[in-house]
Amino acid sequence: MIRKNPRGDLPQIHESAYVDQTAIICGKVIIEENVFVGPYAVIRADEVDAAGELEPIRIRAHSNIQDGVVIHSKSGALVDIGEHTSIAHRSIVHGPCVVGNNVFIGFF
Repeated sequence: MIRKNPRGDLPQIHESAYVDQTAIICGKVIIEENVFVGPYAVIRADEVDAAGELEPIRIRAHSNIQDGVVIHSKSGALVDIGEHTSIAHRSIVHGPCVVGNNVFIGFF
């Protein structure tokens, strides 16, 4: 489900990206080319800072956001996921944070 945040920001999703129909992408989210967003993932950029501002959640090219991943940011802070990065099943990424290129976030 693609939806606006309370401020009215809509996600920007590159035409080559795949977003599963059960995923929720909300607000100021930028998904670049060849990104995979799996079933039941939640990427939510909907909280603003004290001034009403909001940095994006950016998923850079060729990255893989697997089933059940939650990406969210506190008080409008930036979350930037690098290129060729994989966030494994049911992982939680809570910003503010920057994840580099060619990174695997997962589980044992």
